[in-house]
Amino acid sequence: MKSKIFKIPVSVILTVVMPTMIIALLAILGYGKTFDRKFSDVMFGLLPSHYKFSDNIVIIDIDENSIAKFADHPEFGQWPWKRNVYSTILSYIHLLTPPKMTLVDVLFTERSDFDESLANANLTYANLSHAANFRDSQKFETLISENKEFDRYRISLAGKSPFPSYEDVAFPIGRIGETSPSIHVVNVIPDSDGVLRRFSPLLQWRKKHFPSLALQSFAEGQNIEVRLLDDILVVVRGKEVKNVPLGEKGLVRAYFYSEEEIRNIPRYSVAGIFESMNQLNQNEVDDPEKLLVPPTLFENKIILIGSSAAATHDDVVLPYGLYPGVIGQAIFSSNMVEGHFLTEISEYWGIFLSFLLLLIGCYILFVNQIVLLKNLYPIIAVFIYFAAFYFLYRNDSILPTSSFILSFPISYMMGFAYLTYTEGKEKRKFNNILRNLVDPGVVTHALEDLDALKKGGEWEITAFFSDVAGFSSISEELSASDLARLLNEYLSAMTTVLKANSGTLDKYIGDAIVGIFGAPVQNNLHSKLACTASLEMVFAMESLRQKWRKIGDYTESARQMNFRIGLNCGPAKVGFMGTESLASYTMMGDTVNLASRLEAAAKDYGVSILVSENIQKSCADQFFFFFLDRIRVKGKDQPVNIYTLVCDNLNVSNEQLVADHKFREAFQYYTEQNWAKAKSTLTEIKELGVFPFATIQMLLERCSHLSAESPGANWDGVYTRTSK
Repeated sequence: MKSKIFKIPVSVILTVVMPTMIIALLAILGYGKTFDRKFSDVMFGLLPSHYKFSDNIVIIDIDENSIAKFADHPEFGQWPWKRNVYSTILSYIHLLTPPKMTLVDVLFTERSDFDESLANANLTYANLSHAANFRDSQKFETLISENKEFDRYRISLAGKSPFPSYEDVAFPIGRIGETSPSIHVVNVIPDSDGVLRRFSPLLQWRKKHFPSLALQSFAEGQNIEVRLLDDILVVVRGKEVKNVPLGEKGLVRAYFYSEEEIRNIPRYSVAGIFESMNQLNQNEVDDPEKLLVPPTLFENKIILIGSSAAATHDDVVLPYGLYPGVIGQAIFSSNMVEGHFLTEISEYWGIFLSFLLLLIGCYILFVNQIVLLKNLYPIIAVFIYFAAFYFLYRNDSILPTSSFILSFPISYMMGFAYLTYTEGKEKRKFNNILRNLVDPGVVTHALEDLDALKKGGEWEITAFFSDVAGFSSISEELSASDLARLLNEYLSAMTTVLKANSGTLDKYIGDAIVGIFGAPVQNNLHSKLACTASLEMVFAMESLRQKWRKIGDYTESARQMNFRIGLNCGPAKVGFMGTESLASYTMMGDTVNLASRLEAAAKDYGVSILVSENIQKSCADQFFFFFLDRIRVKGKDQPVNIYTLVCDNLNVSNEQLVADHKFREAFQYYTEQNWAKAKSTLTEIKELGVFPFATIQMLLERCSHLSAESPGANWDGVYTRTSK
């Protein structure tokens, strides 16, 4: 037994499989995280911030104004400044209630003549921490390569460490390092695109862990304990416990607040501090609160001393743009102090959610039949994804966005392109079928809703059947080429009239024409259009006969050619029926069968157009009909009244009105078995010369037959046809 091969539809491959493979490949190659972080930067800029920058953190800024103002000052010197300047700054911020912690974001890794002044400040102010810098290169001389002097600053951590590791270090030099109450590492680790988004609470030098500036901000100079619990770094300071979620390589995704908050982080210029000190020294101000930079601003604060001056070359790229490095450190410190951390959800969850949305999109595009939903779904999908992003963001998690942003447009564009191609192909196919059956305007309208056209349905239509009278005799008189030419002329003329009145050509059966009015495009005027077309066909047939007689074409029988039409309206099933490659638009049902029977019966009644009572009732306001009989056709028990279409109401003559009235009288006598009166009235009608002679003659013969053989008291006057 041959095994069956499961075939994935092209639509699924284009809209689900291929986009998912693309984003999965990007994830494998490592580009996914970069895109995720870039897109998340944009989202954070658009979304409202739900955290505020810590009120406990301020910056003392060595700004452009400070460097320019003191460029020629003998106590400062050229940049970098003499180290006694920092001692002076520290003394000022400790004038009143001391700060919680002072962290210096300036490296003192080279000896100077003023190191002792800063060492004395270290011994004076216990809540002070100096900067160290770790590197992998051989750029720095390791100042404590063998001794254990700086081991007192290390932090013990059991287990395998995920944190960044370095081989070289630049600790504070000489006496500054020896006397420093605390040490913090100022390394920052930008992502592959150069943007600083993450920080490491701990950094390793020769397998020894040291606190970052952010972690030291939380420690406030106190002893802390740290331990790893899966992807959580637990930091304990006294009774306070901080759980820090770790991401890739032990880095923490920082929360960057809003751009406005970042620009408004409290920053106080060194120039302002020294001007305030001069005001105090010269007794220019009695109230310290009136100083340019009051010392009360630093009470119980965590202070970062850093530089924003361009000459210091300490700039970093944050998600909001280029900022001084001390701003980045301040943000990381606020994160640690306040517990503002973000967790990066695995990008594979983003791929999974995107896959689900692509799958739903594929279903909506290719299975769902609601056109509005196909157009709205992209908006719905974007809303779902970014609502999920916002919800998670509010709960300090980052949903990967690149998978959706990259895959969804690709999927939907490819899906729409393929849908357009397939629908266009199908429209071309159905257009090829319909263009020979229906007027071009109707075709265009029908193809607007291709699904409904293919599906078909059941609704009110008018079924049209026509057949040439005595065609067998005519065909025997003509050669094959003349017969073909005759048929082509006749069928072309009749089909043109059919299409011009919004009729649909169902099929040709030799010389017979089968048509539909009211489908494929539904039209409430289908019965009236069918009547109009039938009358126009009578006139078109007369025009053909006159033409043939004028030029002497064909045989005499052909030049006298006539046809019969049967019309009936009512519910019928309509649609394309047949194989995928060979289908035709057709109709089925009792309505259709009765129309066919009426076309055959028209011969007996000597009329060109025979219609049902349904047609007469729906068109009586516009057309004039002769009532002909009440019959029961073969295969049906329910009797029907039948009529012949004569003309429109504007052209009916008095004789025709009188004839119709008298025939109804005669038929009533006939139904009541009053044969004598029926015959007498029928004879009068015959003399008017406007009523179908064959119908009168048929009824006269019935009267004669039934008067000889009574039909019985229960006879209902219905004539049952035994042939189709």
